[in-house]
Order: sequence, then structure tokens, then C-alpha cells
Amino acid sequence: MATQGEIKYTEINLKEKYSSFKEAKARLGVKARSWKALAAKLNEPKPEEEIELLKNRIKQLEAENKNLRDSADGNFDEVGFWLLDRNFDRAKFEDFGVSEKATEMESEAKKIYKELSQRYHSDYGGLDEQMANVNKLKKQMLSVVKLNGGMGL
Repeated sequence: MATQGEIKYTEINLKEKYSSFKEAKARLGVKARSWKALAAKLNEPKPEEEIELLKNRIKQLEAENKNLRDSADGNFDEVGFWLLDRNFDRAKFEDFGVSEKATEMESEAKKIYKELSQRYHSDYGGLDEQMANVNKLKKQMLSVVKLNGGMGL
């Protein structure tokens, strides 16, 4: 299996191997409009390879997560962990302690925002990236409230 980013085909080696572009397309069974496009299509990872790469990445992330939890000696801050940039896009509302009620009422969403911002603001020991993601979370919660036809109390 090719590693991510490995280039097996180039325009030059394809031109050397095949006498014409038409022959190359026919033998390789790939549709393309140029030698460059042909090489690019041949270098694309196969779906099985992509799945394998994703599985390996999941294993790496799970190991990293376990190491973080183990090194915290029982003081692991779950919400703070999910508020880091590399985790934020994978998190769900539940990871931040956001109840279903908070996605139905604007006042509940704002209350959760206030609690999180008091906890993770840089003035109180939080990180800038955590606070930026708290702000993104607020926008997401208020969008969901609006979509749910929630009350603006």
C-alpha cells in the first residue's frame, strides 16, 4: 500500500512507458484529458487505502486521548479538552454539557455560554483557542435554537 503523499506515477515516466497517450489510457483503463491529469488520477489513493489511513488516524487520536487522560491524574478537564482547536470540529453539544433544553431556548444557550466563557476566558486561565471555540459554540447553539423555532426568552 502506498503511503499518503507518495507519487507512483509522473508525466515523464508515463510518457516513457507508453508510446501514446491513447495507449496509456487504454492500458490503464483511466479517462483523462492530459498526461498530467492521467498521472494525478493514477496517484489518487484507492478507497480501501483511504479507509485504512482513516482507521490509523483514529487509532492515533484514541491513543493521544488516552495519554492525555492518563497524564491528568484524575483532574482531566473534558470540556476544556474538546475546546481545543484540533478537537472542536469533532465534538458534539453533549461534550460541552449542553442539554437539549439549551438548544430550544435562547436564554439557556446564553447561560451555558456565560458559564463556559467565565471558565475558559484567558483572564481566568483559559486559552485563546478555547475561548474562540466557546464563541463558535455560542453561534452554533443560537443557530440550532433558531432552527428549532425556540423561544427567545
